Amino acid sequence: MDRANEAVVLLRRSTATVLDDRPLVALGLETALADVPDSAGVVVVGQVPGALDAVVAAVARGQHVVVVLDDADSPGLAAAALDAGARGVAVGSGTVAELTHVVRCAVRGRVAVAASVAERLEQLRQLRSVFTARELEVLALYATGIPAKSVARRMGVGLETVKTYVKRLRAKAEPLSIATTTRLELVDLARRLDLL
Repeated sequence: MDRANEAVVLLRRSTATVLDDRPLVALGLETALADVPDSAGVVVVGQVPGALDAVVAAVARGQHVVVVLDDADSPGLAAAALDAGARGVAVGSGTVAELTHVVRCAVRGRVAVAASVAERLEQLRQLRSVFTARELEVLALYATGIPAKSVARRMGVGLETVKTYVKRLRAKAEPLSIATTTRLELVDLARRLDLL
């Protein structure tokens, strides 16, 4: 089977519907969920192009969605999926018991998040609550390595405005004991905020 034809493996039997573009992962997830009662109405979204769109579409159809992340170090997708209506987030490196717990909660209409993701998600939400949307926008652009002048041009503001935003970012990060004196430290902050 060529790669174009296997873009998304969709397995539908008496268990949850599993969406993942890696056939072995999809099969493993389906096998792990085979004994979860009433899981036929659950859609498990793994690594697929447009994963968030798949979550939105399944939620719109009234299905319960569980997202399986490759790791807990990218909580941005977890936050976006939960905001879009997903009922659970698990981690591919987690245990089968943890995955089935998350799916069982989804079947019952409750939200459940794997412990490792929950911790990172809480850190992300707390950190994001400190900064304004505009400060995060400046940080995301600035952390890519482009000069402040280019950031200003892209945002349609003056150079001094960008410098002011960077100063505010640094001032707000200081009480959190997050070093931001160098560009590399700002890049690290952007990664912690899941902006890169």
